[in-house]
Amino acid sequence: MTNGSQTFGIGIPDNWTEYDLSGDSLAERRAELLRQTPDKQTREVVNQSFRNARRIMDGARRRGAVYAAGTTTMYEDGLLMAGLLIFSVTPPPGEDFSAQGLAKQFSATGDRRGEGTTRTFTTETLPGAGPVGRLVGIEESEVAEGVSYKLVVMHTVVPVPGSKRVLIITCFSPNIPLADQLYDLFDALTSTFAFGEEAPVAVGAAR
Repeated sequence: MTNGSQTFGIGIPDNWTEYDLSGDSLAERRAELLRQTPDKQTREVVNQSFRNARRIMDGARRRGAVYAAGTTTMYEDGLLMAGLLIFSVTPPPGEDFSAQGLAKQFSATGDRRGEGTTRTFTTETLPGAGPVGRLVGIEESEVAEGVSYKLVVMHTVVPVPGSKRVLIITCFSPNIPLADQLYDLFDALTSTFAFGEEAPVAVGAAR
């Protein structure tokens, strides 16, 4: 490590895929699922889900995302889609530098609708990173005028040692009925995050 940079890593399940932030890997996965899905209604669900995922990915790239991973799996009772993004952020002058303030400003899509958002802030401790702030709940965003969708979200704000920057780990899924199970999954994923030699997989550097 040089010039104050910090390598970091996070462990993801074997059935998850690391995404390039251009969204090309999402397109490949969409095509694969459509080949496996003859039912017209299910194909429409797949197409809509991937359009939303691409929109999230595009917005994440513009807002400083440095890592992306996720899963899109078709089960007998429907499509499970979940993702994880890591953002590297420097709080602007005059803004709230606290973990709570940063988490409340953040959203999975970048354009959260306030009336459809219910989130709760807590503090946690990650084994490989120390004390962090966490915001969990439901976010609602507009896909187009008059058309909205909801996401289960977990944002975890991780201070970067020796830096003014923070990393924000955002886990999300449109599978609202599975919220409780998803929160457990997101907590387990985020708990593997670590800096330096403790990292399970070196996926990036925070400067």
